[in-house]
Amino acid sequence: MAEAAALAREIEKLVSKKIEAIEREMGDPLIYADKDNFDKILSEYKVVVVEFSAPWCNPCKAYTPVFKRVARRLADPAKGIVFVYLDTDKAPEIADRYSVENIPTTIIFVNGHVADVIIGATQESKLVERVKNIAKEVIRD
Repeated sequence: MAEAAALAREIEKLVSKKIEAIEREMGDPLIYADKDNFDKILSEYKVVVVEFSAPWCNPCKAYTPVFKRVARRLADPAKGIVFVYLDTDKAPEIADRYSVENIPTTIIFVNGHVADVIIGATQESKLVERVKNIAKEVIRD
C-alpha cells in the first residue's frame, strides 16, 4: 500500500512538471491586474473577464487552470476580449469595490460595467457559455 502511494506521488510530480512545461511553451493567456492597472484594463477592452482569487485559496487553485483554458479558447485582445487574474490580497480595495466576499469569484465586465457575476468555481462549459453569450452581444465580427 505504501509503495502504491509513493508511486502515485511520483506520477503526480511528473504530470505536474509536464503541465508546467506545456504552460510555459503555450504562454500565459491571462493579464495580471493590480490596483495600478485594473481601471486601465477595464477602459481598454470591451469584454473583461476577471478571476478574483488568492494563491492560498484551494478552490481557486483548482479553478485557475479552468479559467486559463477558457482564456486560451476565447481571449481575443484584438476584438476586445481579455481574461484577467486579480489577487485579492494584493488589491483588496478592488475586491471591496465589487463586493467580492468569496473567492474565487468571476466577474464579466462589458465596457467597464459589471455584466455577470459567478461566485465560486464553475465548470468550464458554464464559463464558456456565459462569456460567449455576453461577448456575442458586444463583439460584432
